[in-house]
Amino acid sequence: MADLGLSIIIPAKSSGGFILNTVDVLLSYLQKHWHGPFEVVVSVNGALGQVEETQSVLASQYADDARVVIHQHLAPAGKGAALQSAFLRTQYELVSFIDADLPFDLAFLGLAQEAVEKGADLVVGNRRLAHSRVHLPTKLLPSFFKRHVAGLLYNSAVRVLFGVTQTDTQCGIKLMTRAFATEFCCHLSCHGFSYDVELFLLAKGHGNKVTSLPVTLMHEHGESTLRLGGELVRTLKAFTHLKYKEKHGEYQPREKLSQPQSALAQITSDDWGITPAVNEGMLKLAQLGVIKRVSIMANSLHKDYLLDELKAVPGIKLGLHFNLTNGLLLGQASGHHHVDGLGNTMSLLALIKRSWFGCRTLPQALLKDIEHEFTLQVTTLQQQGIALSYFDSHHHVHLLPGIIERIAPQAKALGVGHTRLVLDWGLLGKPQFLLCWFSIRAKAKVEQAGLSYLPFKYPGRKQFVLRNKWQAKLAKLTVPTEIICHPATKGDLQLLPAEYADHYDGARVDEFWALYSLSR
Repeated sequence: MADLGLSIIIPAKSSGGFILNTVDVLLSYLQKHWHGPFEVVVSVNGALGQVEETQSVLASQYADDARVVIHQHLAPAGKGAALQSAFLRTQYELVSFIDADLPFDLAFLGLAQEAVEKGADLVVGNRRLAHSRVHLPTKLLPSFFKRHVAGLLYNSAVRVLFGVTQTDTQCGIKLMTRAFATEFCCHLSCHGFSYDVELFLLAKGHGNKVTSLPVTLMHEHGESTLRLGGELVRTLKAFTHLKYKEKHGEYQPREKLSQPQSALAQITSDDWGITPAVNEGMLKLAQLGVIKRVSIMANSLHKDYLLDELKAVPGIKLGLHFNLTNGLLLGQASGHHHVDGLGNTMSLLALIKRSWFGCRTLPQALLKDIEHEFTLQVTTLQQQGIALSYFDSHHHVHLLPGIIERIAPQAKALGVGHTRLVLDWGLLGKPQFLLCWFSIRAKAKVEQAGLSYLPFKYPGRKQFVLRNKWQAKLAKLTVPTEIICHPATKGDLQLLPAEYADHYDGARVDEFWALYSLSR
């Protein structure tokens, strides 16, 4: 155990240059006192401008230091989310979370390692223990007292609401085994300040051993990124969310899907190529065997990123994610499309309006350009050596009246004879139910064209939060069923040019971890 590696994650929000001192102190201490390999992962988060500034400062100092990993996190917002996405950049058996201002005596790390050697899964600092100490200038006594009282009230609420026995759930220094950290990230959906509570709920539900250690707190300044007034509202929302999850058994152990059950869940991941984080999430899940099919956007900016690795995944099926609504279309780049057709990329709403909300066939000039664009997108991917076995579409535009009839002959001629119908009656009462209407109208045309399709499920936010419950539903599948998802390891859509913008960003992270948990 003495030679175990250690990954320390620091969530650095609005930290500017002071983060350099934090990293230097950590590296110096670990070099002297840690006997195994180690790394410091700085999860830079906050507003885009602040993130870019802090990342630049860190890169200039540590670009050649393999012990320092600089991780950029933009969405979803929150300390918990910044730790969660940075965890994927870690490599060692022990994982520690430490606040960016480094307010604790780092001797905790050695004591925590000894606790792990004695069987602890999670070791937490506890400022309420009798042997804990605080060092601070007298001028900071008022601010420290206010935060101390707020912490006591917060912890009392946690103990009453959730039955957690620890007397300090929010101490900013923790160490855990990699196995526990992985399980925690698979359960975490509370992205903000209250993420710590999920640590204790998971340990309680799974019967993990938690050890509390006294800490020495060095309170040298009165500044804090935490604003108690605003945090009160967020805390109430977080507690409601966590209670909802606890009530539904989300922190209880569950059995892994059997191989036959997993095979019936034909999980299809849309939007390959839209951002690097989307590709990274899909590739990891495909390698784990969770995702069975990946739909590729032929005109996306990041289509080629990790594409060779994806193609090498055994058994993976690749399809065209036919795109008419995002970015520069291939026919536009060649000047082929007409002004009254796809001369300009159209929004989904514009296409829906032109079909009279699915009640009439799209104009022939538009359909002609759509057919040409479809052929370009299929052949572009095939020329890259991608064996396409199906097609679907971005925003499900292939279901609009007239499109299937127009592109089906080309699809079959090009060897892409399988498609998607969004026939999920669970969407009743939701905005996506309009897709069912489009699918009902398209169904006869799909069958007349000789295209095949699978039964279909469209998971929503609720399924990706109540992950145990969702897995139980997947275990009840009796026939192969297509289930679509849009995972990403982090939200990075705001880095895209405006013409490639997409609104669905941070929620992709919840989808990633819900899917990742299926492999556990």
